[in-house]
Formats: sequence, C-alpha cells, structure tokens
Amino acid sequence: MKSKIFLAILLLTPLVVLFTSTLSFQSGLAPKNTKNNGIFFEEYFDATKLDLIENADSLKFEDGKWLFGTYASEGADLEQALYLMKQLNVALNRDIYKLKRIIFTQDGALVKDQLINYPRTEVIIDSQNKLFEKLLQVGDANFFQEQKIFIVDPYGRAVMFFPVSMNPKLILKDLKVLI
Repeated sequence: MKSKIFLAILLLTPLVVLFTSTLSFQSGLAPKNTKNNGIFFEEYFDATKLDLIENADSLKFEDGKWLFGTYASEGADLEQALYLMKQLNVALNRDIYKLKRIIFTQDGALVKDQLINYPRTEVIIDSQNKLFEKLLQVGDANFFQEQKIFIVDPYGRAVMFFPVSMNPKLILKDLKVLI
C-alpha cells in the first residue's frame, strides 16, 4: 500500500509542477526582469509577412540561420553598425555560420558603396516600407534616432535589438545564449 501511494506521488509531482507553473504564468506572475542585455521587442513580429526582397526573390527562412541585421536609415551611423556586426560575427568562433548579416534598406543602391569592406553582408530590400513601419510600430518614435542591430530567429520572428552604442561584450553574451 505504501509503495502505491509513493508511486502515485512520484507520478503526479511533475504534472502538479507543470500545471502550477502554467497557471502562474498565464495569470501574469511571470518574471518581470530578464538577464538579457538587449531589448526585447514589446511584441515580436513575423518578418516573413513583410514582402522583403532578397536577390530579386522573396526573403525565405529555410536555411535555419538567424538574421543579424540593421536597417539603413538616413542620418544613422550605418558604418559603425556594419563594423560591429562583422566583429561580433567573427567573435562567435564556431557559431559564425549560424548568423547571416543583413542590411535592410528601401533602396539597395544607397548601401552598395558601404558594403565593400563587408563581403558576407547581404542586402534585403524593403520596397513597400513594411519593415520600416513595423519597427516604428513596435518600437517608439525615437527608434531610428540611433542605429540599431536586431535579431530575427530562423522562423522569421524579430526577437530583440541592440543599440550600436552598447558594449559589444554584452551583445556577444546575448548572441551566444540565443544561438
């Protein structure tokens, strides 16, 4: 009899833990602070539905790579963002091929000159400004005042962003956790 009670407790314990943790999370008792250095988007958005164009074709997320990108906007320091993305990608060592460096822009001709020193960086055209508008919607009015680098997961969901003024070691720490 004692062994049956012990067995029942042993089998029910994981279910009780799962049920109470799910219930507490759904009721809003989730942790407020994170240990991430980057800034999560308030609401992630699906980049696959934004009609982004890569090499005259629609951007696809079939290779299982994370996108490490920046949006080329006027007045922002794009050169600093490109350099930082390259250095962080190299610092990832064996995980270097898990990231794809991207520049999102409305006009690809504007960034061609800046890509001479960054050979593995791809240009994605935001021809209908959908990504630009989405970043303004999920960010704030000051989102484009400072150049930002953001992360898009292999499924096309924009996860978090980093201002280029952030310490690169902190960004690298987040990247290692994510990928």
